[in-house]
Formats: sequence, C-alpha cells, structure tokens
Amino acid sequence: MSSPLAHAPSSPAPAPDEPATPVDRGLLARFAQRHLFDYNAAATRLWLLIALSGTVAAAYSVLKLVALPEQKLVEVAIGTVLVVLAACFPVHIPRTKYSIGVADMFVFALLALHGAPAAALAAGAEGLVGALRTSRRLTSRVSTPATATLAMLLSGLGFEALHGALVGAGWPASPSGLAALCLTAFPYFAGTTLPLLALMAAKNGARVSLRDWAQSYAWFFAIVLFSATVAGILAMNARQFGPTVIGVTAAAAAAVVASVRASLRRHEAEHEAQEARIATAQREAVINQLRFTASFMHAAIGMAIVRTDGCIHQVNQALCKLVGSDERALLGRRFDELLHPGDAELFHRRTDGDASKAVAIELRCCGAGGEVIWVSLHCGRYIDPADDRSGLIYQLHDITSRRLAERELQHIAYHDSLTDLANRNCFNERLAVAVERSRIDVKCRFVVMFLDLDHFKKVNDSLGHVAGNTLLRAVARRLAEGVRPNDLVARLGGDEFAILLEHVLDLDGALLLAQRLLQTVSAPLLINGTEVLPGASIGITFSDLGYRTTDEVLRDADLAMYAAKANGRQRVALFESSMHHRIAEKLALESDLRHAIGDGQLSLVYQPLFELQPHRLSGFEALARWVHPERGSISPEVFVALAEESGRIEALTHWVIDQAASQMTQWCADHPQLAHVDMHVNISGRDLTNSALVPHVQEVLQRYGLPACQLTLEITETTLMGKLSVALDALQALRKVGVKISIDDFGTGYSSLAYLGTLPIDSLKIDRSFVMSMDVQPQNVEIVRAVLNLGRSLGKKVIAEGIETAAQLATLKDIGVHAGQGYLLSRPLRPEQVIPLLETTAIVAA
Repeated sequence: MSSPLAHAPSSPAPAPDEPATPVDRGLLARFAQRHLFDYNAAATRLWLLIALSGTVAAAYSVLKLVALPEQKLVEVAIGTVLVVLAACFPVHIPRTKYSIGVADMFVFALLALHGAPAAALAAGAEGLVGALRTSRRLTSRVSTPATATLAMLLSGLGFEALHGALVGAGWPASPSGLAALCLTAFPYFAGTTLPLLALMAAKNGARVSLRDWAQSYAWFFAIVLFSATVAGILAMNARQFGPTVIGVTAAAAAAVVASVRASLRRHEAEHEAQEARIATAQREAVINQLRFTASFMHAAIGMAIVRTDGCIHQVNQALCKLVGSDERALLGRRFDELLHPGDAELFHRRTDGDASKAVAIELRCCGAGGEVIWVSLHCGRYIDPADDRSGLIYQLHDITSRRLAERELQHIAYHDSLTDLANRNCFNERLAVAVERSRIDVKCRFVVMFLDLDHFKKVNDSLGHVAGNTLLRAVARRLAEGVRPNDLVARLGGDEFAILLEHVLDLDGALLLAQRLLQTVSAPLLINGTEVLPGASIGITFSDLGYRTTDEVLRDADLAMYAAKANGRQRVALFESSMHHRIAEKLALESDLRHAIGDGQLSLVYQPLFELQPHRLSGFEALARWVHPERGSISPEVFVALAEESGRIEALTHWVIDQAASQMTQWCADHPQLAHVDMHVNISGRDLTNSALVPHVQEVLQRYGLPACQLTLEITETTLMGKLSVALDALQALRKVGVKISIDDFGTGYSSLAYLGTLPIDSLKIDRSFVMSMDVQPQNVEIVRAVLNLGRSLGKKVIAEGIETAAQLATLKDIGVHAGQGYLLSRPLRPEQVIPLLETTAIVAA
C-alpha cells in the first residue's frame, strides 16, 4: 500500500523564521534554489537527512543482495517486479486523496522470505512508483521512496532480530516468523509516515501532533498490519509448497484488485451521474428561484410574502408603489396595518378560515397621505422551504378606478339624474325592507306618500321642457328639506314622487307632514322670469293595512293620489278600500287589450334613427299605438304595462315583430338602398323568458325574407340586469340567428362592468332623461360622455334618445355620439309618412 502522505499537496511555506542554511554556491545551491525554494532551513535539513538516509539504506541493501546466490536474486527480482506492478494499480478510495493496494503484502513477503535488504529495495520501489504517480516535484519523488526504504530496512533488521530471539526462546519457526512480521508492521508504519509528517510540519513552521497522527492514520496502520499478516501466512505456505504459491497469490491479488477497481469505477461513475443530476436539479432550482424572484419583484401587481405571525417578509416594487412606502418601511410590519381600519375585521374573518382554500376579496388599503385605495386581494398559502412552516402570499391589484366607475354607475342606478333623489329602484328596495320588517313586528309602522304634480304638462307645453325640469328640481329640493333626515324621498318618474316614512308612531303625524309638504311644494316659483304656482296631489297609505309586497303599497298609494286629484287636486287623500273600483276598470281595460291585439285596433308608427355625423337615416324604431273605440287613444305606457301584467305581452311582442318585419321588407323591396337600415323593436323581460321568442323571430325572418341583421331587439337596462341569469341564453340564441341586441334607457339601471363587457349586445341607447337635461345640468353631459367612452371601450354603438333641441344635438355631435332619435330629428311617423322621408333623406351605407 502506498503512503497516504505521498498524495498530500505541498503547502506554501510561511516566511521563514531564519534564512536557509547556505550549503555552498555550487551544484547543491542550484539544486536547493530550483527544488527547495519553498523549504525553510529546518525543512531543508530534514529533507536532506531523509534523502541521505534513504540513499545509504538503499546502497546497504544493494550490497547485501549482491552477495546472494543467483537463484535468490532472481526470486528477489520477481518479488520486486510484483511489488512495482501492484504499486502501479492501486485502488483509489472514492472522493479522497488516498489509495490502497496489495504491494505492501509482497514487500512483507520478501522480508519474510529473503530478508530486510530485499524488502527495503521493494518498499523503496513502491514508494517511488507512488510518488511518480501523485507528484511532479523531485523533492517528493526522492523523500517518499527514501523514507520507505529506510523504514523497511530498519524494520526488517528488527524483524530478523526478533524472529531469531523467538526461535531461540523455543518458538516454532513459522509462528515466530508470523508474530515477528506482525510486530514489525508498526515500526514500518511509523517510519513511513512520521518523517514525512515532520517534513510537512517543518515546511509550515508547525509541530507534529502524535495524537492527530494516531487519529488520522490509524486506518493506514490497520492495512499495513493486515498486509503483514497475509504476507506471513503467504511466506509459510511458500516454504511448505514452493514459490508457486507466490504466483497464485499474485494472480488472485491481481484479479481482486481488477474487480475492486472496476466496481469502484462503476460506483464512482454512478455517483458522478447522480451528482450531475443533483447539480442539474440544484441549478434548475436556482434558476427557478431567480425566475420567481424576478417575476415577484417586477410583477405589475403588488405582492407580499407574509409569515404566519402576520408580519411582512418580502414585498415587490409594485406594492411599494401602491401603498406609497419603501421596502425597508414595510418589512417586518404587520400586513393588516396596510388595510383601512373599517375592512380589517372583514380581512381577518376571510383569511382566518379554511387554510386549504384561496381567498379573494375586495377591500380598502391606506396609501401614503391617507388616501383610500381599493384593491382586489388574493391570498394563497404555501410552505416556506426555510422552516417548513405555512406562509401567505398576497396579491393586491388596484381596482380604485373600477370601484369609482361602479360607484358612479350605482349612484346613477339608484338616483334620479335630474333631481339626484332616490329613483324607483332605490325606493322599491327600501320599501321592501320596511314591508318585511312590518310583517315581522307590527310595531314597526311605515307610511308611503305618493305625490304627483298638478298640471305639470301645462308647464312643459307653455314654458318648455327646460322649465319643467327646473320645476321638478325645485319640488325635489323642497320635499327633501321638508322631511326628517331618515325619511326617503324618491322620484319615480315624470312628475311622480314617493316618500317613505319609517318608525311612524301615529297616522295623524304623517297627515300633518303631508299637509306641510303640500304647502311647501305649492309655494310660488320664479322660472325664467315667469312665476309658476306648483300644485300637487298626495295619496297616503300605511302599514296597518297588512301589506305583503311593495307593489300593493304603491298601488294603493297611487289610488289614493288619483282620488286626491279627483277631489279637486292640491290636496291629501288617505287610501280607502273603496278605491279598488279603479282596479275593476283596469281589468276591463286588460280585457279590451286582449281583443285589441286580434281586432286590428293596434297599429305601428315608426320613429327614424339617424347617424349624427354625417346626418343620414340609419334605422327605425317601431312603436305600438292603441286607439280604443270608446276610450280613445291609450298611452303606450298604460297598455304595455297592462299587457305585461295580464300576460298578453308575448302576443303583443309577436304582433309588433311580425308587423315591423313585414313593413321593413316592403320598404326594402321598394327602396333597395334600405338594405343597411335596421328596424328596432322593443321587447320586455317576460319575452326573454318565453321559449317561443327565438323560434318566432326565426319564422318571421324566413317568412318575409328579411336579413336578421336588419332586426334589432331592444330591452331596457333595468329589465335586462334584473333577469340576466334567465335572459342570457335567449340573447345568445338571438345573436346566433344574427339579430342585433340593444340596451334601451341605458343609465337608469345598474349594469355591472363585470357583465356588461360579456353581454351579446350591439348598442347602448342613452336614456332621454340625460339628453333632455344636458342644457341645464352640465354633469349630464359628462354622464353622456362617460357612457360613450364605455360604449367605445366595449365596441358598442351608442344612440342618444330624446333629442329635442338644436343645442342638445350640437352637444351630442361635439361629444361624438354615433346616432340619435328625438322630436327634433323626426317624430314617430305612420307608414305612409315614411315614404317622403325615404325619398328626401340620405341613407346610411354599410
């Protein structure tokens, strides 16, 4: 076995504490300068001593061997060759600097068979082969074999003396030789390791620690002892059975070494492959970590990694920018400190639940300077690889602009654009709560007042719609100022108002309040230099009548209001059960409507739609009219509502679609340039829930040969959003047919932006209330502009309704509204009145 010190790297020596000993300035000085340049004086002297001693030992061994018989010399030479061959093929210990081999076994065998000189030369040869294999420095190639030669010579002489002493003491020759050989292993081990360790220590200016030597090289001694033991056994067999045993042993040792080397190479190759795979995996992990870090730090949305104690561990740049703080100020801070105090409880309630579920919630954060930031927060859990504990990853997306837009739309949905009072939707929801509360607890009494202005139409007709709007705003202001802070005042539409009084102790107080409101509303008002004396009629009903629905409440309050008008106007009337005779009249009218649809009492008029820039005809809206043989003209608002209530709306809608498609087909046949003009037909929410609507539309289009793209079905925003879940399938089916869809009266309902972009619609019709009040309410111009921008962003056409003045038309053109309709452009026309329009008006092209 080669000495482990033959593989030890040469360490650079520290600055020598004394100059190297000057030898002479001849050959030795040049040798020292070339090969001993990093040796200090002590190391140089020790190296020279080792080299000289090893040379003397080698010379002594050679002189002793020369005297041997030729046969012995041949055996020694063969043994030395076996030692050299074994030294050339050591077994490298994987992942160390050391190697082991079987050369020492043959060295000890030569010692046992041929004496110390033969073993010394063989040990020197083994040391030289090991040094040549592991080091390029001449100093190592000299010191290693010299140490081995000297150590084996001295150990071998000791072996011979000990063997002779044991034989002389009466021990058998073979056991005494084996025992002496084993005892020789230690001095040989010490002689080959300690001098070289001392040389290395001298180079480094250190001292040799025998304890460290014993702990570090005990394994080497064990192998040397094992080699000596095997060699002793081998020598005994060789003396008994002849030198052939040596050859067989050498062959067996070669086979063992070859097998071990092959096995170790295979295992080392597998280990290297495994290490390569591990390195690749580690490299991928590092790359993935770098990718995650890059994506985390440079993500467009705010992200934070939060420990289980709620403190922020890591944040990205987007979050710092979102909350207006730098990274150092955020790290270690509790995450919930970033939230608005009003949302902290909601946050903890949602995030402290099931740990396996992701959390998505919209809440408020506090930015720099205290401004409120709405965010969509997504929370996911993960296992922190640092300590195997659960952590949290928060993603915060700024939705402030969306929230503001939805708040504005919600305000529009629940407030009247003209008066900024609550609208019908808001009033109905609040009234529904009051009705339900009263059903549960009769002590929770409420009163509803239904107010309608007297002779309001005269104001509109004489002073114009602008004056009428001014009057409505003044009345709204007076009503809002005349009630208690918690009472609700709403404009239901037109000149109709409703007031909800909750927590009413007695009806007499409500009647007194109604009288005061009537006096307040009736106070004179100056509009554009003209004094106007508003008048109003108020109908009252109260919860003691045991209402179950809001419709019942409004119905009876409306009946009471009509009773007040019937009694001379400008007065208050309390609902009485006798007022229900009006319901009987209503039922009669419903019966008449049922016959009117089939008896030809209904007809259609067509209001043109125009592109605003340039001005040209783009379509028609079909409007139903009913001339009752006894009652005369019935308002569409009346009979359409009756049709919906009586279940005749489907038949009415089918009739209108059929008549409108027939008329459009006839016009297109007479005027081919109308091929790109479409016909608008209004449908109700009940129509969308009727499974016969889509087949009927298909049948009508096929019967008249009208292209589906020339038919547009309109549905009001409030109706659509109220029946969205059931209407979506019908809308999708109509779009597959090719029919266009338009949202009518847009702005009066509440359309969630989350749904509006996905609905299969083609156009938005801005409600007339916004258009007609643009002249006096600049904010309505911005509302129209907002709807137009929304339509553009969604790819929808925007149509303005109720254009009645040139100023309104000019404003709409400046804003960029696509199309419009109204009395300024054209009133609804009978079919025969449309022909001159087609002959004189430019028509939109594809």
